[in-house]
Amino acid sequence: MMLVHWGNTNTKHEKSTTAYWADNWDDIPLDRRGNHPCFDPRKDLVLPAWKEPNPGAIWLKLWARPRINRTTLFYFNGNLGPAYEEGRREDTYSMGIRQKLAAEFGSTPNKQGKLGRQHTANVTVTYLKSEMYYEELASSIFCGVLPGDGWSGRMEDSMLQGCIPVIIQDGIFLPYENVLNYNSFAVRIQEDDIPNLIGVLQGMNETQIDFMLGNVRQIWQRFFYRDTMLLEAERQKKLFTEEEAAWSVEVSKLEEGDDVFATFIQVLHYKLYNDPWRQGLLQEKETGLPSICSKAS
Repeated sequence: MMLVHWGNTNTKHEKSTTAYWADNWDDIPLDRRGNHPCFDPRKDLVLPAWKEPNPGAIWLKLWARPRINRTTLFYFNGNLGPAYEEGRREDTYSMGIRQKLAAEFGSTPNKQGKLGRQHTANVTVTYLKSEMYYEELASSIFCGVLPGDGWSGRMEDSMLQGCIPVIIQDGIFLPYENVLNYNSFAVRIQEDDIPNLIGVLQGMNETQIDFMLGNVRQIWQRFFYRDTMLLEAERQKKLFTEEEAAWSVEVSKLEEGDDVFATFIQVLHYKLYNDPWRQGLLQEKETGLPSICSKAS
């Protein structure tokens, strides 16, 4: 089993999916790198990226912000490619996905002074860095999960701020996606359907949205390295003032919940007891995974 941050099955993007030349394996002969996917969902597992906690976000409990306070329909903030100031020049950056999103829904003018073809007031797609980034995520119903140079932390940003993830990256698995039922708390849009993105989101009724937001609130800590951070928090309390270690103080106040490591152990149990060779043994095992979001339910 491989533990990775980038669940790339190479099913659509057959070439290397990084814009960093040193990491690009396209020119390496097959007999040297092997003809196999980078990630096999039958055995491998994607783990969440490490995100340093924002003290204010934890103190305000942004993951629990109710639907009524989420006024932005869709939100994405990040590098949007060469059409924008300070944008990455490589065509391979984000496999062109961020660029397509911006061309349709860009809410900030590009270098030519143009907005996206379908820009609208309650959709934010911008390259402008914001000091209120976490607050803006928590003020949104849906948040974009798109690649950068391969994996990025956008899934974790969405979950930790209680926003429904909208995944746009074909053939690429997100954390626990081969175990958890992502349909219960996330939306997946095919890359070719980017022009229809807002129509799809507007077509979801309030019952569906409330159901998904509730599931995000239920499992957000599974995308958060809480217990590891608590150990670091104890160390920092001995070294720094309370003001210098503000994040550690707020993390220590969180209610207990299954975090990344606890979920990893539960997934190992799940995979062990659901392996085909065990099916005839009629063994049942309570793994601890959330039933409403489990593929087995």
